[in-house]
Amino acid sequence: MRQAPLCAKDSMPACAFVRSGAGAVTMRPPFTLDADGATLTIRATPKASKTAVTGVVALEGDTTALGLRIAAPPVDGAANDEVVRFVAKQLRVGRGSVTLVAGQAARVKRLRIRGDAVALEAALRALLV
Repeated sequence: MRQAPLCAKDSMPACAFVRSGAGAVTMRPPFTLDADGATLTIRATPKASKTAVTGVVALEGDTTALGLRIAAPPVDGAANDEVVRFVAKQLRVGRGSVTLVAGQAARVKRLRIRGDAVALEAALRALLV
């Protein structure tokens, strides 16, 4: 899978944009919401000096992912555990509310987060800033 460069305000690839009324252009968020919570797509980079959000990354097509540097090696699930721990802490939910549903052995992962959709949306949007 070819990855576009890290998205910045002025340098996002066109695939990550959505036109909305009067020609305004916005970027698709890397999460979807439903009645039970949210699904978040992330792109993990393991073995970093510390775990941190790097921004929004454009993936193939019109999808995006939240870029995360992970301070754990991709060995024996350590990086996956750190992803779950970090996302739960940032969203202020319990670790049991965050489940890795896809990408156990890949850099691009999908997480399912159970909880109040309104509160999760606010926390996820704050994480993207």
